[in-house]
Amino acid sequence: MESGAPFFWMNGILATDLCEITSDAERLEADGFWAILSTFEGENTFARFGTVQRNQPFPAVQKWKPLNSIWKSSLNKSQYYEYVEEVRRNIAVGIAYQANACRVLSTPFGGVSLDSLFAEILAENIAPYASFLRLPDIEVASASPELFLNRDGRNIKTSPIKGTQNLNSRDHFGAKDQSENIMIVDLMRNDLGRICETGSISVTDFLRSENHPGIRHLVSDVQGILPAGISWEEIFQGLLPAGSISGTPKISALEIIRSREPVPRGIYCGIIGWVEGEQSELAVAIRTFWTKERTIFFGTGAGITWPSDPHLEWRETELKANRLIGIAGGIDEEGWQYGSGIFETLLVRDGSPLFFERHMDRAERSAVELGIEMPSRDSILQSIAYLAHFPLARLRLIFGSQFSLSLAAYQQDRRPIKVQLLSGQARPGIGKHKVFPYWENMDLLRGAHFDGFDELLLIDEAGIAGEGATCNYLFRIDGSWVTPPLSAGVLPGVIREIAIERGLAKESSIHTSDLHRTTSMIAISSLRIATPVAVLGERELLVGPECELIFEVLWSEAQSDSVG
Repeated sequence: MESGAPFFWMNGILATDLCEITSDAERLEADGFWAILSTFEGENTFARFGTVQRNQPFPAVQKWKPLNSIWKSSLNKSQYYEYVEEVRRNIAVGIAYQANACRVLSTPFGGVSLDSLFAEILAENIAPYASFLRLPDIEVASASPELFLNRDGRNIKTSPIKGTQNLNSRDHFGAKDQSENIMIVDLMRNDLGRICETGSISVTDFLRSENHPGIRHLVSDVQGILPAGISWEEIFQGLLPAGSISGTPKISALEIIRSREPVPRGIYCGIIGWVEGEQSELAVAIRTFWTKERTIFFGTGAGITWPSDPHLEWRETELKANRLIGIAGGIDEEGWQYGSGIFETLLVRDGSPLFFERHMDRAERSAVELGIEMPSRDSILQSIAYLAHFPLARLRLIFGSQFSLSLAAYQQDRRPIKVQLLSGQARPGIGKHKVFPYWENMDLLRGAHFDGFDELLLIDEAGIAGEGATCNYLFRIDGSWVTPPLSAGVLPGVIREIAIERGLAKESSIHTSDLHRTTSMIAISSLRIATPVAVLGERELLVGPECELIFEVLWSEAQSDSVG
């Protein structure tokens, strides 16, 4: 196969020798193998290939070079929140029951082809309906987990996905996910009923849980029998766009989508696959990259029902995008890399990072254990030197598929804080590796803020106290300052380490039964250094001169340990 030549690949089917491209669905009735691409808005591209081989590996390609650009979202977080609330308002007055709220991410792309990215996806993100299509004006690399339509003669099946959770979640799918799936199953039964023989529609597998890389979905199967002589055009007119990525009732959901989404979804939420006579395998084009005019696109979304929380729905869109864009490479608009890895957060004073060597010691230990490649310390310092100078700044160093860093002005707030007690956590904190995505801790902190607290103290299932969402703690108990040991699952914080070395605190396991004897408490981190705690749960604590003394000792240590 010539470099750059059009071809299609899906589940071992390799189609080459492009013969024809058309948007006319009537042409699908002709003999031959057709690659199918249809946008969410209904623009069809049907490509007939002359040579079809089965059981073929994906062609050998060059290694993908990860992107390092920023992905822009068609909707920012606040706009997406408002979108979710708009759907909920429509549900409240009976206009809709569910609608899929989506956004499209994009970033400049100067590469030659997505075939290298697709090869990486096949290696790192196994998907049941992974497919690749190259045509003269477009390339599509899809890792779709969702079957839109399997046809075998007159028998057809669709497998809508509704319900998403992190693969690490220990919870079963809740009422919101189940009700969402049930509504879409009902919609798909109705859609199939428009094109299938009366009485032939059946739900053959209902609300099953499927594990995919980094994510878990709730899936159902709906089957039917087509009448003799039905055309592909009639099938597409009856079923598109797919119910799982539009909503119910479909007409109302589409009106909401058109009014709230500022850019067309395009390939995202369309379909991709193949048709050959009365046989087909068509996937919903989710988890899909495509290129156009030197830009690469990726769509992500979430199904919205009445119980939906805008923040959790936004988080779902992040979860769906994170792994695959992590393979492609790039950074979000808040400065985080997509994918996973480790990070360090440092305080920078007049251009000099504080405790740089200690942070790098910790990062390098984690990198060795987690198999992450890190640049040299000298090269990192050179990168820092190019950044703007502020009196105080927060520096984030990120080590994932590549190295990146970000800097933002920072204002130290020494006012005493209120700390919420959060019991029953499987683990009391981030653990020994400072890993990203950092969503779990940030969501816990967001909950504390809603309850009127500034931070929280995580208590594990055995009642052992750990750390906060973004800090370690020192506790004044029975006249001595103590901090939880690393065996409690806390992060080996840089300031925590210094406090122990300087004799400011000793390690000691702290049970919830010990907390009533806590008279004072200090939150410590590389950014805050040391902030007194005024309230722990419902108890007021003493904010005395010892708290100020500990800050002065640690701040003095920071000045002597800066790197400039």
